[in-house]
Amino acid sequence: MQISIIYCIFLVGFVHICLSASTPEWTGFYNVDNSCDQSKCCCLSEQVKITKPDNAQFLIDANVAGLPCQVQLNGSTTVSVPLPIPQDKSGFQITTNFLGTLNRFTLSADSQYIAHANFDAPECSGSARRAVSNWVGTFNIDDSCNQGECCCLSEQATISKKSDTEFLISARVAGTPCQAQLNGSSTINVPIPAPQAKNGFQITTSFLGTMNRFTLTYDNQYIANVNIQYPRCSGMGRRVDEDKNTASLISSSPILILISFFLFRMIYV
Repeated sequence: MQISIIYCIFLVGFVHICLSASTPEWTGFYNVDNSCDQSKCCCLSEQVKITKPDNAQFLIDANVAGLPCQVQLNGSTTVSVPLPIPQDKSGFQITTNFLGTLNRFTLSADSQYIAHANFDAPECSGSARRAVSNWVGTFNIDDSCNQGECCCLSEQATISKKSDTEFLISARVAGTPCQAQLNGSSTINVPIPAPQAKNGFQITTSFLGTMNRFTLTYDNQYIANVNIQYPRCSGMGRRVDEDKNTASLISSSPILILISFFLFRMIYV
């Protein structure tokens, strides 16, 4: 009985370690914070894109800002810098020369953050957070759209994904022009192309007969709608649905199954 319990604990622990192990994922888009001192440093700015052109290196494409950039980069506002594939900390860290100074880049265990430490000039350090657009969800609509002049999205709008190239906006509408514009309908279902601008966080497209720009905030919580032809018909939506993370539940399910199995054996064997 004691051996069975010890074996059960060992096996469950081993499976948990295997399931918890992660591999570094450096590639993607990251939003850069403002901790780098632009008065003294040529800083990575706004957003960074990391790609993997081959198995030997990554490529960092980024905006830069700061007083030294004028001299250091001949006035360029962007950089494209190759970086060796990280090997330290199981691939989660690298110390290398970057833009003329020695820097350490550390990827978080969940591959969501990069901490950047400049060894030669600590005030030039910073961090970045992975940016992934998620348009799908339900949003509460504010009342900034002028219903006396516009057929406005009203109350709530739901965005679903029809395919990899198209989303569908389902919403209530309200406003004086809706009667003629939509034959009296109080709801719409309008497809829009999958956003590509601003790394998937923005799209400019025709919507309900006028040209509109939709911009998703980097935290995926708000959508700003600017009606380019009729600014009074602009508005904003705020996410109300919960982003339920089932990863931990899924990853723990095999452990729960194993525990149940061995408890069953210990009781009935």
